[in-house]
Amino acid sequence: MAVFSKQSLITELLDRTELIKASTQPFLRLTEQQLIFSPSPDKWSIAEIFGHLNIAHDLQLRGILARVTLAPDVKAEHFRSGWLGDLLYGKMMPRSDGTVFKLPSPRNFHANKEGLDGYDELQRFLQQCDTLDDILRHVSTKDLQGIRIPLTFTKLIRLRLGDNLRFIIAHNERHLLQAHRMMKLFTAVI
Repeated sequence: MAVFSKQSLITELLDRTELIKASTQPFLRLTEQQLIFSPSPDKWSIAEIFGHLNIAHDLQLRGILARVTLAPDVKAEHFRSGWLGDLLYGKMMPRSDGTVFKLPSPRNFHANKEGLDGYDELQRFLQQCDTLDDILRHVSTKDLQGIRIPLTFTKLIRLRLGDNLRFIIAHNERHLLQAHRMMKLFTAVI
């Protein structure tokens, strides 16, 4: 279990969110055809990747906002991650060489290919990153350890708020790498 200065952790997550938003910008220059391009039926297009992130964000951010807005302010200056939070974060976080631990996504977190609009998905993702920014700024006075947030794929398991925020950022980074790999792939194909 890792121990963080609460303010350092929040600052790091804010910085990583800004990097995620900046790394999303190149996709806005692509055509709709490029955004929905998929090399095979079992590979997600860039639009599907961002659609998946939007589905996950819809559930995660709503769950966090519901608990954080009601939580009292606390003076805690440190955050101690839980063993499960560390484990899930480690599995979600891309490795330094850009590879990832293979994790299947639950079907209900897959974007529907029919009628998917790549630009809408990108804009929605950037708006949700702004919401995540707002949440990160707001939680600086909250108890990152005591507030528990249910995982999106099962309500039986609850992560500490700090672990949940780390997980969301790692999930974004993981799929952003996937989208960039897809962009390199289709430039060779199209």
